[in-house]
Amino acid sequence: MKRRTGESGDQQEKQNRYAIQSIEKALDVIEVLSEHDSLSLIQLAELVNQPKSSLFRIMLTLEKRGYISRSDEDGLYCLGYKQLMITKNLLERNRLRTSATPEMQKLVDKYGDTVNLCVLSEDEILYVEIIEGTFALRMSDRVGSKAPFHVTATGKAICASLREEEVRRLAERKGLPSLTPNSITELPRLMEELARVREQGYAVDNEESVLGARCVGAPVFNMFGRVVGAISLSGAKHRFPDERISAIAEDVKTAAAAVSKKLGYIRQ
Repeated sequence: MKRRTGESGDQQEKQNRYAIQSIEKALDVIEVLSEHDSLSLIQLAELVNQPKSSLFRIMLTLEKRGYISRSDEDGLYCLGYKQLMITKNLLERNRLRTSATPEMQKLVDKYGDTVNLCVLSEDEILYVEIIEGTFALRMSDRVGSKAPFHVTATGKAICASLREEEVRRLAERKGLPSLTPNSITELPRLMEELARVREQGYAVDNEESVLGARCVGAPVFNMFGRVVGAISLSGAKHRFPDERISAIAEDVKTAAAAVSKKLGYIRQ
């Protein structure tokens, strides 16, 4: 399988040199199964490019530990419940999430719109917590879903705090695909947008990922001053008119700053 990585060339070479291939193969199986409802051993062997003989031993081990499950009816494999248990523990013990949830709820209570907590993971924006708003029109994102970094308010808020070369590498690896006519698809324009985000302290998704929807996001920093995520308030465009953006942004920035403070960040 082709692997994606955000590491530098030297670090990637070191990782490849010391990687344990049997573990790599087992993780390939888990990742492929996460993208399908169920698969046969033959289908898995083709997708992960492994011989059935060695793959079968890996499957037995993963099944024994609960990471995958095999149906008694048709013999197809799917993910086991162990992933769910691990995810539950991760969410409960993740300091970013536990610190952010109360501040996110305050935004929901005030605006009635959906609030998202996102991180940058494998060159994309990963939703680690979502508190749904009370309005009928809501976003379709779910915890664990991903989105391109360049068309979301959280993605732009995070990337504005990265080094320019990091952003360029992200754009090279993932590209800047167009999701709507408003999507930014050129690197120079994205860099200009990120400079504006840095200056004002917040980012706006102006119908760049979904037509009819707007989001306002602000970055979250850890005790070392490194960006670790972002919070955004999202909803229908008519509830986010131009004249309200600055006021909404101040509340989102206040929420993000409160989370950063809980994580030990001290603004210089």
